Amino acid sequence: MSKKCIYLTLVISTLVSFITAPQVNAATNIPQLVTDAQNAGTILKWSISKEGSADFQTRPYEQYNTTKETIAAAEKAAIKLSKSEQLSAQAKLVEPKIQVKRAQAYIDAITSSEKISKLTTNLQNAINSAELSSVEAAYHIATAEYRKQVKLLDRVYGQSTRDGIRNQVKPSMEKLIAEVKFDITVKIYLDQAKSFIEENRLLEASLELDKAKSYIDNQNSNLTFRTILTKEYDETLNSLPLQPLFITSDGKNSVTVNFSRAYNIPLEGLVAGQFKISGETVQSAKLSNDKTSVILTTSDLNANTSYTVSWKGNQLNFKTEAVPDTTGIALTDKETTYLETTDSQVYTAKLTNLDGSNYNGRVQISLGESSAVITSVNGQRIESGQETISYADPNGNLVIIIAAAYGFNAETPSVTHVQPTIQKIDGNKRAKKAGITHFYQLQNAKGPYMLTIDSDEIATEEDFIYTGGYKYKWDRNDLFFIYSEQVSQEVFEKALSKGDKVEVSYETRADNHSTWNLHVDVTEDADLVFQNPVTSLLTFDGYSYDISGTAQPGNKVKVYRNDVLVGNTIVDAKGNWTLGSVSLIQEVTNTFVAYQYAPGKDGIDGEGAVNANNPATTTINEGAFASTQIVLNDKGSNGLSISDTLEFTFHNPSYGHEFKKGLSGTITLNDGFGKIAVVKGEYIDFNTLKIMNFISVDAGFNHKASLFVITETSGIVNQDQLTFSITGNGSSSLVENNSVK
Repeated sequence: MSKKCIYLTLVISTLVSFITAPQVNAATNIPQLVTDAQNAGTILKWSISKEGSADFQTRPYEQYNTTKETIAAAEKAAIKLSKSEQLSAQAKLVEPKIQVKRAQAYIDAITSSEKISKLTTNLQNAINSAELSSVEAAYHIATAEYRKQVKLLDRVYGQSTRDGIRNQVKPSMEKLIAEVKFDITVKIYLDQAKSFIEENRLLEASLELDKAKSYIDNQNSNLTFRTILTKEYDETLNSLPLQPLFITSDGKNSVTVNFSRAYNIPLEGLVAGQFKISGETVQSAKLSNDKTSVILTTSDLNANTSYTVSWKGNQLNFKTEAVPDTTGIALTDKETTYLETTDSQVYTAKLTNLDGSNYNGRVQISLGESSAVITSVNGQRIESGQETISYADPNGNLVIIIAAAYGFNAETPSVTHVQPTIQKIDGNKRAKKAGITHFYQLQNAKGPYMLTIDSDEIATEEDFIYTGGYKYKWDRNDLFFIYSEQVSQEVFEKALSKGDKVEVSYETRADNHSTWNLHVDVTEDADLVFQNPVTSLLTFDGYSYDISGTAQPGNKVKVYRNDVLVGNTIVDAKGNWTLGSVSLIQEVTNTFVAYQYAPGKDGIDGEGAVNANNPATTTINEGAFASTQIVLNDKGSNGLSISDTLEFTFHNPSYGHEFKKGLSGTITLNDGFGKIAVVKGEYIDFNTLKIMNFISVDAGFNHKASLFVITETSGIVNQDQLTFSITGNGSSSLVENNSVK
C-alpha cells in the first residue's frame, strides 16, 4: 500500500472515531454540528470512490446513514439562527448533501449490478442447456431487465468509479446477449412462420422463413445454435403445403410462378393443362436453380392487362405493366402494407440479367426521404440507414428487412411510410420501386377520438384498424353504430370509405368495450366489374371459362349467360368474387350480365340490384380461330416465294377475328405430294401475312402447286392470343394458289 493511501486511511479512521450520531446536548453547538456533517460527507465521499475504499460490492450504509443524520441535526439546530446565519449553514451543508445523493446512486448501482449478475447467470445456464425455448425466455427477461438496470449504473458519479461498477457486470452480460441475439431473432421468425402455417397464411409464412434463412445462410451471422436452427428451419419449410404464392412477369412472354417451397412435381403434362394462363398459351416450363419457382414461356402478353394463372385448383392473379418490364427485378409483393412501428417489413426480389440468367452483382437499395431504416440485406446487418449497397445471392435472390427505426436504439420509432428503390449496379443501372409500407403507432391511450378515414383503401387487419397514423384495436366485443343505429362489426367495416368520420370512445383494456359511431358516411358501393375475362369482348375456343371479378365486399353477385342465370356468389372481404368454371354454348356468342345486391337483398334480372341500371357485361365468342378460305397471292407467278402474301377469310366473321398486330410466326405447308416447306410469316394487316423467308424446304417441294395444305403453325394468333386452328372449321386449312388456274 502506498504512503498516500495509508495516510488517507488514517485520516478517515480518525474522523470516524470522532463522528458519531449527534447528541441531544450538542444541539446548542451549531457550528460543530455543521462541521460534523461536513466531515461525515467527506468520509462518505471516499467510501464511494475508487480512489478511496469503494470495492463496488460493499454498500456503505453506516457512512451513508451517519451523513444523513448529521445533516438533519445541523439543519434542525440551524432553525434557531438568524436568516443570514441559516444561509451560511445551508451553504456549508451543500457538499455533504451532494455526497448523500451520490452515495444513493452508488448503492443503487451495486443492487443493479447484483441483479444483472443474476440475470447473466440465468442466461448462461439457459445457453448451456441448449434448449432454445429456455434460451429465448431467459434472453427476453435478461434484455428487458438489463435495459432498466444498466441505466442505474450510468448514474454513478466519477468516471473511474462508474467504470469499476460497469466492468463488474456489463461485459459478461453484453457478451452473452451478442452470443445469442441472432439465434433469438431466427427463432422468433421460425415461430411466427409456424403460426402462419397453422392459419394457412402461407405467403406470410414464406416471408418469415425468408427472414430466418437470410441469417442462417449468412456465415457472418454469429449463430451459436446454427445447426439446431437449420434443422428447425428445414422442418418448418417441409411442413409448408406446396402451393403457388405469387406471380411475377416480364410483361412480354415470361411468367414466373413462385411456390411455397421446392417444386418436386415433374413438369411433363403442360399440354394437359398443369399450368394455364387465361387467354394465353403456355409453351414451355422450367425450374429455377433453387427449384422454388417455375418459369413459364407464354405467347405474347398484352401490356397493362390482368391475367389469371391456374395450377391444380389454385388461382393467382397478376397484371402486366403498361410498359414491359426490362429491369430484371421481380418483386414478391408490390401491394401497400400496414405495420406497427415496432414491426419489420420484408421485401424479397429475384434479379436476372438480360439473358434470363441469375444476377448476383451489386445492388443499391434506397429509402428516399423516409425515416425508416434498412436493418439487413440477405442476413447481413446494415448500419447505414436509408441507403446501402449490397449483393444479390448466387440465385439472384435479395431479402431486405426494413424497420421504422433501429429497434434496440429507438424506444419510440416514428410513424412513417417507405417505398424502397432497388437498383442493379451494372451497365444499365435498371431500377424498380417496391410496394409502399406504412408504419403506424399503436394507440395505447384511452379516450374520445374523432377519426377521419384518410385512405382510399381502408386498412383493417383482424382486430385492428389503421388510420391517421395510428393503429386502433377493435374486436367483436366493441359496439358499432352507423348514424347511431347499432350494426355488426362486419357491416360497419364494409361501410367505411375515404372521407368518413367516426366518433370513438376508445378503451385500451381487452375487457372493456370501445364504441364506434360512423356519423359522416360517404360510402358508395364498389363497381361490379368482370376481371376474367379481362376484356369485354373475347374470342375463345373451349367448353368452359372461369368467370370472376370484383364488387362491393359482402354483396351478392348474380350472373346470367344469354339471359339464363348461371350462378350467384358472395363477394369476399377483399372485394373479389368468382363463379369458377362456367360452361359455354359452343359456336355462338356468350353474353354475360352481372348484378350485385346489398346484403339481405335479392331480385330477378337485376330488379332491386345496386347496379340495376348499369349491369356489368362481358362477351365470349366461343369458337376456333380458323379460316374458311386462304389465298396465296403469287406476285411473281413463281409459285410459293418470299414476299408472297397469304390472305385469310376467317371462320365466324361476326367474331371480329384479326391477326395480332406485329405477329411473327411459322407456317408448315404440304404441297399435296408429301413434300414440306416451313415459312416465316409476318403481320401485314388484319387478315394478311407476308412470307418473309423459308425456314426449311424439302427437296422436290412443288412451289407451284395449285393447293397447299397447312399442317402446323407456331406463333400465329389473333388479337386475343387465340392460336390459329388448322381444323377449327371442320376441314383442313387449304391454301389456294391464285396464279394457277
